[in-house]
Amino acid sequence: MRDGPHHLRMVVLSVAASLAAILITTTLLTGGLARYTVEQMILREARLSADFLNSVVRVEEAENYFAGNGNAPGDVKEFVAHLGRMPDVFRANVYSQQGKILWSTDKALVGRFFPDNAELAAALRGELHPELNLMAGDVKSEHDGLDAELPAPSTEFIEYYIPIQSRDGTGIVGAVEIYKSSAGLSATLAHVRMMAWLGALAATAILFAALLAIVIYSGRILRRQETRLIEAERLAVVGEMASAVAHGLRNPLAAIRSCAELTVEDDIPPASRQSVQAIMDQVDRLEGWIRSFLVRSEQERGSTEGGARLDLVTARALDNFAPQMARRGITLRRQGLPVLLVAAGSAEVEQVLNTLLSNAVEAMREGGTLEVACATGPRQRAEVTIRDTGPGLSSEAEATLFTAFRTTKASGLGVGLALGRRIAERLGGQLDIRNRADGVSGVEARLILPLRS
Repeated sequence: MRDGPHHLRMVVLSVAASLAAILITTTLLTGGLARYTVEQMILREARLSADFLNSVVRVEEAENYFAGNGNAPGDVKEFVAHLGRMPDVFRANVYSQQGKILWSTDKALVGRFFPDNAELAAALRGELHPELNLMAGDVKSEHDGLDAELPAPSTEFIEYYIPIQSRDGTGIVGAVEIYKSSAGLSATLAHVRMMAWLGALAATAILFAALLAIVIYSGRILRRQETRLIEAERLAVVGEMASAVAHGLRNPLAAIRSCAELTVEDDIPPASRQSVQAIMDQVDRLEGWIRSFLVRSEQERGSTEGGARLDLVTARALDNFAPQMARRGITLRRQGLPVLLVAAGSAEVEQVLNTLLSNAVEAMREGGTLEVACATGPRQRAEVTIRDTGPGLSSEAEATLFTAFRTTKASGLGVGLALGRRIAERLGGQLDIRNRADGVSGVEARLILPLRS
């Protein structure tokens, strides 16, 4: 219980750190995506304008105008008129190949040069580099008086230099500088940005929900593994204690059997002789169980590859409890014990069955009915089902049924069922115990083991 708040804090911190990482990553990616989308839209707009102006130059035969002589052939007036009629254009400059402004919507700029104009130099090399600028960040000399021409209330404008190609497409004869208000693109750009951020928020929510589900699922697995680890540690202690007890029992058992053998050789009544012989049989059974327990290992389990006859082991376990059932007035119903060969050792299976039968018999103090059945289950499994008509399990008892050292019996240790489940799982099977679901009071236990192939 002391680890509960610490575990909760660790989970909360992990979830918070993961959410922060997702938000930061999503913000960076969304910002980059929105910026890239806007740049591509502006570049597409610039390319369309470049195609339009170059086609006008060719149609109007205004190529020679860019050589710098104002009386060049061709309808230059029509060309510059097209510049003025372009949507959202509030300033346009026509540059010669030498960088001189031949024509401008701002007459004060005609004839001027602007040295160190990197964008113009790139355009005269045939490059197209549109950019979205803020009026507040304007520091370029060619932007003189631009703030008075920019339509209110816009504070952003698009600027690009369009290379003008020669008729044969082999060279650049000049450039056109265009300033466009971003008002026409503002709604589209705002929509693009909004959709990008909405998509980012949706992706964040989905990622966080998936991560939270993984954290919760992992937490449950870790808690189950922790419970199993604690149980394994408890059972390891039980194993050490059991080994010590088993070693200590072998000598008394040998003495009991020797005394019984000497008694059988005496002249005693047949009824007494039968009882003494029963003592010897039970001592032999205990000795065999102890020997199997002490030498059980990976190599020893390999020696049980022949398997165990589940029907014979079940019948032998029932015979061992026959006297107790008779004293308590318990009726035994065997619903068929077919020949089933399971991949397990006889002593291990019998140990689990003894635990289950012992619990069932002890539960029916005033008598009842014990039903035992063996059958073949799905996926090459054999099933032993044991049903009693006792009082059943309380919710508390059912929750701690396989927890070591937890028992509702006054004289129990609480290790039988825990060891039984461990044995069943180690053999590749399972052990399930629950209240009967057929409307009858009592408990149903199912031992499932793999069949021997």
